[in-house]
Amino acid sequence: MDLWDDEYKEPTADERSARRTLSVAIALINAASPLSTTELRRDLYPDLSDAAFRKAFQRDRVRLAASGVVVEPSGERGGEQTWRINESLSFVRENPLTPEDALVLDCMLLPLAIEPNYPFAQDLRLALTKIDRSFGDATSTFLSPSARRGSNALTKLEECMVRGHGVKVGYRRADGTTTERILLPYGLFVLRDRTYLVACEATGDGNPIGDPHTYLVSRIGSIRELARTSYVIPPDFDVRDFVLPPYQIGPTRYTATFQVPRNRAADLRERLGDRGSWIPKGDHLVLSTDVSSEFAAATWAISQGVRPLYPNSLVQAWHERLLCAIGGDDGE
Repeated sequence: MDLWDDEYKEPTADERSARRTLSVAIALINAASPLSTTELRRDLYPDLSDAAFRKAFQRDRVRLAASGVVVEPSGERGGEQTWRINESLSFVRENPLTPEDALVLDCMLLPLAIEPNYPFAQDLRLALTKIDRSFGDATSTFLSPSARRGSNALTKLEECMVRGHGVKVGYRRADGTTTERILLPYGLFVLRDRTYLVACEATGDGNPIGDPHTYLVSRIGSIRELARTSYVIPPDFDVRDFVLPPYQIGPTRYTATFQVPRNRAADLRERLGDRGSWIPKGDHLVLSTDVSSEFAAATWAISQGVRPLYPNSLVQAWHERLLCAIGGDDGE
């Protein structure tokens, strides 16, 4: 089967069963609280009768248990049975994978990750990206055929990463000027439907210059493989370190501060990592973080339920975005 073949193929009965079993595991692992029998049947077994659902759910629980994921009853809610993962008996926490194990999982699950009709495709792509790190090679997100179509630069970059060859590119800067650079591709990621390359600039003989930087793939014009310029991706490289919040893409303009409610702080701290400092203040926390795009920072603040405090231009942009949202204007 060609994983990148755009032609749709009707899944076999075994494939449908495997997808449903995997969906049960993902739904229960990601659930904030136990799921009821009605919720599981409605979301994962919508086409089955009561009797068929009971048999199928029992078979899926047996298959999951054989794979190290124990699904068990978790009391009742509203007079109905609920279900959860028994974490103490299951392998749902981090466990070391050999490169061979990771490769098997990658090959088996990739068709689901690029299936547009699979409801958990995005979650699965994130999981596969983490699995790929054990290979020690290029860490790249999986793109659908439609995303790859017409992107010669992306195809060439992926080929060069696999071969460990540098590239010479014509790169268009944000100001519209074009420069030629020799790059050593380290990884790729997608953010807001844009594909970014993480690469280290190099001299003509292939020696790295400074630290890796992020490049927008759509700004790469000409691209040529440098077969004689070989390199190895550093073992401590992690592409996730370069997946910046949308307001931090580009040169830093200033350091901004935001008022963050305590009930939002834990989630934001986990996602931002070390890209900001936090100071408790009364019933909220103050986040200080670098900002590259004021418009993106104002939009991000609204989407996350936080309020900018400084500078005044960001506060004004935040107010304008709120007014645009209320009035239905798309703004910038």
